[in-house]
Amino acid sequence: MNRPKKISATRVFNSRFTSTISISLVLFLIGIMLVLGFIAKDLSIYVRENVSMSVIVDDQMKLPDIKMFQKRLETSPYVKSVQYIDKETALKQLVKDLGENPEDLLGYNPLLASFDIYLNADYANTESMAKIEKVLKQNKDVQDVVYRKDLIHLINENVRRISIVLLALAILLTLISYSLIRNTVRLLIYSKRFLIRTMQLVGANGNFIRKPFLLENLWSGIIAAFIAMGLLYGSLYYAEQKMAGVIQILDIKTLAFVFVAMFFFGIIIILSATWLAVNRYLKMNTSDLYYV
Repeated sequence: MNRPKKISATRVFNSRFTSTISISLVLFLIGIMLVLGFIAKDLSIYVRENVSMSVIVDDQMKLPDIKMFQKRLETSPYVKSVQYIDKETALKQLVKDLGENPEDLLGYNPLLASFDIYLNADYANTESMAKIEKVLKQNKDVQDVVYRKDLIHLINENVRRISIVLLALAILLTLISYSLIRNTVRLLIYSKRFLIRTMQLVGANGNFIRKPFLLENLWSGIIAAFIAMGLLYGSLYYAEQKMAGVIQILDIKTLAFVFVAMFFFGIIIILSATWLAVNRYLKMNTSDLYYV
């Protein structure tokens, strides 16, 4: 008498365990996708904020004017940081790069003092930089503004392409995840379709029938979410050991957002899938239950 009950309980446990692991793996993949998205965003900001504009100024510019101009640049909304490079420093850098001193050949230092301006990421595009160049050239002490237009265009094009690819992958993964979780939940409820019919026959309403299924699968979703979080954190920790700086790219707030998103995504999908699966069997005739 007890053996069939034990076998049935074992089957239920195995199916529940398998479904929980399946859901956790799906959430783990979603977490990886979110992490890759944030890493790509941070890297694009880092690259754009390290592209500089060189503002070449007049040799006759006085030190008080230099400091005032630098202060004005630093308070501009488009500027992240400013570095002043005088003629002597520029010459030393050129000698270091070329291995030769042009002053020995020419008899004088041909270089001019300049400001290296590093822009905030939102302004590191060809349209904004053209406007900034126009504004800077209105200053009488500014001789020229030099920057790589082709490089800026290439960086922004690559960032745009990567963003489109990641967005498409995120949408595709979301649809696949929903489909997998929904099918997993449907398989769990399939074995209890006759129980649902029995409850209907004794007068139980839809909400009463749905409640135990929703609560049961809610706990499965919560457990699956925590398993997925553990897998994701373990993967990031392993990546940090192999490639130092991976976790540093993602701050605590970003990681917390990823974990919360995984948690609620799993809960919302599993509850909606359970609701739809139970409703399907609630609407079926008794004879149809034998053929699904």
